[in-house]
Amino acid sequence: MAGRTLEGLCAALERALDAGDTDALCALYLPTAVLALGVGDARLESTPEAAATDRVRLGLPITLSVRSIDAGERHADVVLGWSVSGLTIDGTHLDLAGEATLVCTLLGGDWYVASEELRCHDRALLRSRGI
Repeated sequence: MAGRTLEGLCAALERALDAGDTDALCALYLPTAVLALGVGDARLESTPEAAATDRVRLGLPITLSVRSIDAGERHADVVLGWSVSGLTIDGTHLDLAGEATLVCTLLGGDWYVASEELRCHDRALLRSRGI
């Protein structure tokens, strides 16, 4: 992946999510990256490996759209819109959307995600099969 641009990083993230490929997802993040999920006032932190496994375990496509890229020489902020909707493998109905802010770092000619802050919209819907 030599020379991966920020746009290429976003495209690779979308492909890895589409394919359900945990290895490809993890390869886009620095090993020290922290992923934080905020829902309301709650904040949960995760490693790239745990987050990739959770995302793939959903069994649903996660749609991404690039909202903005603010790039410096070696660091960048990328804001993505995301959504996921449908019935998960365990029968939970998800209808979630939000925004992700990726802080990216240029290393060895490639861009990597150094941290990710994920927010769900307040109107997000989560229903189990029994509800």
